[in-house]
Amino acid sequence: MHPTRAPHTQRGQTLVMALGLLLAAAAGLYVMFSAGQVASAKTRLVNAADAAAWSSALWRARVLNYHAYSNRAIIANEVAIAQAVTLVSWAQYFESLTRNAALIGTYVPPAEPVLGGIAEAAMLAREAAQTAATIEVPARAAHDFGYKEILQTSQEILQMSAQAFGVSMVAAEVARANDPGYFAWVLPDDGGFRDFTRRYESDEDRQRLKQRVMDSLDPFTSGPRSEDIHTPIPSLCLNLMRVRKRGGTTLTPDLERWEAVDTMSFHLRTLGGLRCREREAVPLGWGAAEAGELPGQRAVLDEGGETWINPAATRLAGTGMASFGPYAGIARVRELNYEALANNRFPLSRLAVLARQPGADVATAQNRALAAGRVLPPDRFAGSGRPHLWALAAAEVYFRRPPEAAPRIEYASLFNPYWQVRLAEPTLAERAIAQAYAD
Repeated sequence: MHPTRAPHTQRGQTLVMALGLLLAAAAGLYVMFSAGQVASAKTRLVNAADAAAWSSALWRARVLNYHAYSNRAIIANEVAIAQAVTLVSWAQYFESLTRNAALIGTYVPPAEPVLGGIAEAAMLAREAAQTAATIEVPARAAHDFGYKEILQTSQEILQMSAQAFGVSMVAAEVARANDPGYFAWVLPDDGGFRDFTRRYESDEDRQRLKQRVMDSLDPFTSGPRSEDIHTPIPSLCLNLMRVRKRGGTTLTPDLERWEAVDTMSFHLRTLGGLRCREREAVPLGWGAAEAGELPGQRAVLDEGGETWINPAATRLAGTGMASFGPYAGIARVRELNYEALANNRFPLSRLAVLARQPGADVATAQNRALAAGRVLPPDRFAGSGRPHLWALAAAEVYFRRPPEAAPRIEYASLFNPYWQVRLAEPTLAERAIAQAYAD
């Protein structure tokens, strides 16, 4: 071998190995990239499903809170009607009282102009009260167009909007807001939310609302507006004669009419045999008013009661009773359906949302349907190819007082707007339903 010649070497072997390693590395990177893309897409879809579930449950919570606000407004409406009737009754009573006082004042010339002026002012006040009640009672309580009827109708409309179709539209819109290619809907709950509340229909149900209304009345309206005033006039019973004031406001037993009565009479005390007897001698003041569908059907006045301590004044009040209508009676509001709840103190309303990322042809059909205001069920896409990603999320609507409220335990109802939302773990039943859609 020539000493200056380089040794013979093989060329090209490492290039083949390098190319193979590069291809393997590229394939690995592609797999990693694809897996990362899938994981990222899955995370985005899960987040969209959570947002859709939370938003759908939030709509239900807002509907329940609306029921609570409207129920409170209906109670306030009833209170306002009771106050209007009471004000008219008391204004009539005060007018008759001052008018009678003015008649007596004719025998006392210095007092006559003063008492006459007071009687004139009382008449103007009574006319103003009656005019206001004539406008207010029908506006609040008429059958077809009253404020109370509008509130009851709005409750039913919003209740329907929180059923499966309505909340599915919410879920679909929230999913699309995250990605135009996403689609989501609320899984059926076999009428769970439909049975969560019910509308008061029977008189027994309406009695519950009546009690809430009566508890909400101010002391003057709820009464009794009663007082015994002793005069300086002595009696043969070795005590003083007295003036007896009796009055009150009530809702008739049929729950269809408010009545208010106010009376005042002077009573004599006389000896009869060995006993001291007291009887009404002179009616001094009287007034009565009602709000009802059938004016003149006066159950309370006909049945008697405390006002009948002054029978003559009560009859005069009934003769001149002011009637206002139409009045539709105690409302039929929405309340929790306690009999159907698993926990009637702290009930939960659940919903589950299934979201998916479909193929291009499916996404196009879905977007067109949503643009037209429709939600297409999953079985409409059987021939369009299966979506490749699915996500399931659940949320709960629950009742809890806000943190800033006074600390105390309060059970769930539709009279306080404390309904809130939280995400929840899907149950096995919800997973099974979702799996059936995915298969």
